[in-house]
Amino acid sequence: MKITHAAACLSALAIATAAQAAPLVRIFELSVHPAEQAAFANVGIDNLSTSIRNEPGTLAMYAAQRTDRPSEHIVVEIYRDEAAYRIHADSPQFKRFAEVAKNALAGRKMWETEPQFLMEKPTALYAINNQRLKINLAEITVKPEHNAAFRKIVMDEMRQSMAQERGVLAMYAVTLKNAPNEWRFFEIYADENVYLAHRQTPHFQGCLKATAEMVRARKVIELQGGTLVNQGGLRFDD
Repeated sequence: MKITHAAACLSALAIATAAQAAPLVRIFELSVHPAEQAAFANVGIDNLSTSIRNEPGTLAMYAAQRTDRPSEHIVVEIYRDEAAYRIHADSPQFKRFAEVAKNALAGRKMWETEPQFLMEKPTALYAINNQRLKINLAEITVKPEHNAAFRKIVMDEMRQSMAQERGVLAMYAVTLKNAPNEWRFFEIYADENVYLAHRQTPHFQGCLKATAEMVRARKVIELQGGTLVNQGGLRFDD
């Protein structure tokens, strides 16, 4: 009986540990040759839409163009774990994408990250070239001595935003691997008005004021269109 109880405890511990494990999040910057934009967009739609439909471990995939430089695409991918990513990388749709990308890409950068906060509305998102959505990628460098305090403040702000604002569809915060004071925020809003209203909320204004002296550099990259898909309901609040 003691052995059974011990096994049950170990099993419960394993389940709890697995539930708390951080998903795998990668960010890409892809430069596409102008003549290859259409082919790249089409194979990207195929890759992302097929993957989110067929792969339970592929939690979210986003590909959007910079509004200031449409030949540059930002891609954010979220997988349950490394095993889920390997399943995706071995899929027929990804191999089709990789084949087109060989000629389409003029440049490629990739960042490994440490997830800090990942949250979506419960309803799955499936948007192809939806120009109404407001999409931002913020790059923030925090003064190292303020990183812990910054983290606490922004995570509290994001929790309130997701809980109180219906049009805030997804918020993700990660830090770059081996650079914990380099933060990246990827956010999706239902439209521009929702985003503007969000910026006026007490929790956002309070966060902005409280972290003003903690930030060394800040850049917001506006994105548009593309393919934005997720399973819905992701919640990682480390």
